[in-house]
Formats: sequence, structure tokens, C-alpha cells
Amino acid sequence: MSPAMPRISWARGLQSLHRATSTTSRRTASGSALAARHISTTPAPSSSKNTEWVRSKLWKDGEAPGAADPYTQRPDDVPADSAVTRLPSAAALQGAAPTDRRPLGVRHSRLPFPAGRNEAATPKEVGATDPAYEPATTLEELADGGTTLSEWWEQPGHWSELDQFTAFACPVKVTDKAAIEVYYRRALVEVLALQETGALGEWATRKWAEGSRDDLDAALAVEIVAQDGTAVLKGDVAAVASSLQQTPDATTEGTRPERVSSEEAAEMVQAWGRSWKSIAVNDQMKFALRKRIYQLTGNMVPDAKLGAATTVGHLVVLTAKQPKVQRLAEILQKSEKLKQLANVKLHDRRVSSIDKEVAVGRWKLIEAELIKRDLPVTGLAGLSRNREQERLLGRI
Repeated sequence: MSPAMPRISWARGLQSLHRATSTTSRRTASGSALAARHISTTPAPSSSKNTEWVRSKLWKDGEAPGAADPYTQRPDDVPADSAVTRLPSAAALQGAAPTDRRPLGVRHSRLPFPAGRNEAATPKEVGATDPAYEPATTLEELADGGTTLSEWWEQPGHWSELDQFTAFACPVKVTDKAAIEVYYRRALVEVLALQETGALGEWATRKWAEGSRDDLDAALAVEIVAQDGTAVLKGDVAAVASSLQQTPDATTEGTRPERVSSEEAAEMVQAWGRSWKSIAVNDQMKFALRKRIYQLTGNMVPDAKLGAATTVGHLVVLTAKQPKVQRLAEILQKSEKLKQLANVKLHDRRVSSIDKEVAVGRWKLIEAELIKRDLPVTGLAGLSRNREQERLLGRI
């Protein structure tokens, strides 16, 4: 070992730490002096010369505008005693209109929205303005703040008649096939009447007046003559078209007209024959017929099936679906005699053993014990039924 080497192994690390600390302190001192020199507002001569040289290169035509040193000199058009600031003046702030930060839809809405939230004054502030003020000590003494936010829309006047929901389709679906054919006949006459008067393109996407029973009879009175897939109307076509273009009255829009009975519809369909169902329809006619039938009967033809239809008969088949046959449980549940029996209970499916255990409240205990023993709760958990037979045959 050399005599110059320190006996303690980490002494060299301390010496390095001392050198690093002294070097850092010298750098910090020099950095502080450099920062102080940069903060100084007195420009150095070399800095001024460099600035003039850069200004002369950037602005070659004439004298460069502005002060030579924008940090220490003021522009020529600003007085020396004025304070240059970008903040708005007090007069400008007082005259400025308050900005409305509500959403655009709320600002342009016709509904009266609740007022903004305000903070209540403290008892000291109220006592300063009202000497007779006494703070409440019980809940009954508190003043009523008026309508709460949850009850705001239930108050009269906060909803207008224009905001009431009015359904476009018929609320009760027409399921009788003969009645659906009657309304298809009416819709076809109306579409062809608008097509002959040249108003179908304008009124195809508008809401048509549903009309009364008299309007239905007037449309069905028009005769349809089918010739090679095309149709010709014979009758008062202009009256039918004008009845559709009327603006529905607000008092009669919510009331539905008299419906056609099944017996009456069957007689009409038998008298018309089948020739009118072979009339070809284009895309505009299909859209108008589908919209009108949805309004009159509540049946909507899907878009995927509407594209394959080419005649009126195809649309009738897609719309007139036979209702599902009611199950026996549904028929018995409507019986009032069975509901009055105390010892009879109806179920819409087979009652299993689990349903019986659930009814008496034992199923939770049984399920917990099965899980504790690592047994399947329901079913066989992927095991075959003849487990012992497969074991005897050596398959497992």
C-alpha cells in the first residue's frame, strides 16, 4: 500500500464531494453575476451596436421605425409621463355589456328556464340592511324559497302546447288484413292524386292531414283503372289532393277518425278485385305509401324489405302480417273466473323443482351448500349422464 493512499476507503468520495460542492458554488456565483448583468437596464455599448446593425439589415429603405431599444426607450408618439399598459381601462369595463355564458340553445329557446343560482346573504349582511331581522331557529320559521328545481317543469306555463308530444303513427296497430288493404287503397289514390296535380314531389316528405271518415269515403269513391302496370284515376282527384294539403287543426289532431270494421273492409276488398294490386310503384311512391300506411295503421315496413317490393300487392303482403296465435296461458290469464279462485295460480311456463324451492325460500341455502361441496348448481356441469357406465367400460 502506498503511504499517500488514505486509510479510509470512502475518504476519496468525500474529497470528490468537496470539489463538486466548491465548483457548484463558484458556478452559482458566476450565474448570479451573469443574471444580475442581464437584468441591468443599462445597455452595453456592444449590444447597442449589434442592435443598430441588425436594424439596418432588416430595414434597408430609410430609417427603421420604433425605438432603437424597445426595453428602455419609448416610442416617439407616446408621452414620457404616460404608463403604457394593455389592460382595459375602468371606463371601458364599466361600459361593457355583461356576456351571456348560457348555451345558444338555451338563449333561443321559448321555454322559461329557472333563474341562475344565487348565494344567500349572511345574517350580518341582512342585519345591516334590516334592523328588525331575526334569524330563524326552527325549520318552520324558514322562509319558503318558492318552486324547487325538481318541480319547475310541473308548474303551469313552463310547458307550451307546442312542446307536447304528438305521435305520428297510429297508437293502435291495425292487424286485420282486409282493413290494411282498404287503407292501402286509400293511400294509393292519394299518392296518384298528388302525382297528377304535380304536388307529390313537394308533399312526399311533409305530414299529410289524416282526415275524417268522410275523407276516407271520398278517396275510396275514386275509381282506379289498372292498365299494364299503370293506373288512371276516375273521379274528383283535385278534392282528394286538396284534403291532404290542409293544415291539421290543433283541436282535431289528437282525435282519431272512425275506423273501418272488419266486415265492412272484407266487403270492399271483394268488390274491388285484385287488379289494382298489380300497379307498379317507384321509389318515390313506395316512400309515400309506406309513410301514409304508418300514419293510418301504425305498421312500418322495414327498409330492407321495402327495396324488394315492386307492386302494391308486394307492399300489402309485407304489411299485413297475421298476428301470433295466443298461448293457452295468455288466454287463461284474461279469465276473471280463474283469478277469483284462491287455490289456483297460473304460470306461463312449466314449474320446475327450483321454482318450488324458491317459492318457499330454501333455494339460497341449497345453492350455498352445493357451491361449498363443489357440485354443479344446475345441470351436470359438462358431465355425461351415464358416468358410472363409462367408468365400468373403461372409457374414463
